[in-house]
Amino acid sequence: MKSIMVQPIMGLDLGSSSVKAVCLRKGWLGLEWAGGYTHVTGILNQRDLSRIQGPFDWAREGVPGLKEWIAEHQLPMDRVVVSLPAHLISLRTLTLPFNDVRKLEKLVPFEIEALLPYPLDEVVVDYEVIDATGGKMNLLAAAAPRGRVKNYLEQLARAGIDPEAVGLDGLALMNLARHLLLDSSAPGIPAAGTAVLEIGASKTVVCILRRGQAAFIRTILWGGRDLTAALSDACGIPPEEAEEWKRQAGLEDSGISRLHQKGVSQTIRRALEPFISELVRTVHVFEANEPVPAAMMPGQADGRAPLTEFSLYGGGSKLKGLEPYLASELGIQAVTRAPKIAPGNETGWDPAFGLGLGLALKGARQTGGSRMNFRKGEFAHGREATASTARVRYLWIGALLVAAVAAVDLYTQYTLQASQYRTLKTEVREQFRTMFPEVKNVVDEVQQAKTAVAEMRKRAALFGTGDWTPLQLMAELTQRMPPAVKIEVQDLVIESGRLRLEAETDSFESVDRVKASLGQFEAFRDVTVSDAKVSADQSKVRFRLTMTLAPKDLE
Repeated sequence: MKSIMVQPIMGLDLGSSSVKAVCLRKGWLGLEWAGGYTHVTGILNQRDLSRIQGPFDWAREGVPGLKEWIAEHQLPMDRVVVSLPAHLISLRTLTLPFNDVRKLEKLVPFEIEALLPYPLDEVVVDYEVIDATGGKMNLLAAAAPRGRVKNYLEQLARAGIDPEAVGLDGLALMNLARHLLLDSSAPGIPAAGTAVLEIGASKTVVCILRRGQAAFIRTILWGGRDLTAALSDACGIPPEEAEEWKRQAGLEDSGISRLHQKGVSQTIRRALEPFISELVRTVHVFEANEPVPAAMMPGQADGRAPLTEFSLYGGGSKLKGLEPYLASELGIQAVTRAPKIAPGNETGWDPAFGLGLGLALKGARQTGGSRMNFRKGEFAHGREATASTARVRYLWIGALLVAAVAAVDLYTQYTLQASQYRTLKTEVREQFRTMFPEVKNVVDEVQQAKTAVAEMRKRAALFGTGDWTPLQLMAELTQRMPPAVKIEVQDLVIESGRLRLEAETDSFESVDRVKASLGQFEAFRDVTVSDAKVSADQSKVRFRLTMTLAPKDLE
């Protein structure tokens, strides 16, 4: 039962001179250290050590003996996490005017597209949230070339490695720092800035954190090999011997007379100058370009906390005297913490395993760890693809259940509405028979009712319903005409509130008498004569007479 519950996790740090694996066990009681392993791949038999193998060159050619080394140590391969180096991808800081993380997956690629040197369809884009408060969000967005990710996974597959996640080396340092800060005696994560450095053979990864989140990541292409090469050139010794002198003396050769006489430490200090300059420049660039956090810090005008400490990890960090020397040069306190889950034996914690531990912590899915993973889309891990298939299956099942419930609901509503319709139809028919008892054959109550109402209106208009009817108006016109005047009506138009008469009479005088006679009737208002003219044979006068009709109840 115990073996079932324990979950092995491996963080694989693939460097230019060595491969380091950190194995953890995740059980009911938390994380346990299961071992740290190193496979040396670098060569120290050429003069130009910095050009032997550039950072990440192995991803194009593979690591010799990697598969055999994994089999020799029986390393767990169920859950493996690796990383891409920050200097081979595009990193951008984005500020968005909202803090809804649900929109980011679709929005970030379009926001970063204009900032990339590649077309969007040639990169894999992911992001890490720096902070998301105060109605806005600061992000660290990354774009890795698809060809590089594909080749990386193919080289790993040749060694029998199918990584669950491909993260970013700088964010692995964030995982490490957060784990160490939360595991320390100090409560919570300090708001002040912390720089985490991982000094390898050919590069140094710098991750600067604010409130425990990675706010700035940079790779400096300088490492332990540069010191070895400088010492080899200055002293005229083979690279293997220069490497040994560097380890013995470091920056404190005063106790080793023969090395002190040769000025080994002084040579190393001079070789460190470009590295120190790059570190100082990195801090300045970060402080000049850091996005203002959404949540303002008390006592800070812009909400930025000072960079107060740094931690050293990686094989190059073991150089004697390096930590206090950097603290003096940078003016920042050096605080390098050892994780409690590391082995407590006589060998103690080896800082060379820092990056590998940060990757393993990502695989353990620790709270607050990095989310960035370039294994997505076409490169998605088989386990994730299976989970996605299962999620799609569940979504289809859920959709079918929703459709079934909707169908039942629709049928229920249809049944109720049909019942209500039949009830209403019965009531309408009863009301129709009550109002129109003379109709014997009822087919369409509504249409038949409209027809009956229209007939009633016609009869009302003809015989009157309290207003003037055409018959009444014709009677009044006949009665109001002067007895001695004869007219021949050509046209009579009766409209709502208006009457127009076109007729012929014997003279203009007769026209005036007709107008005067009709104007004496109160119901005929504004009696007006227009278009009065003599006919062609000079025997008659044609005229048009218009008037306004007063309502009958006001007459």
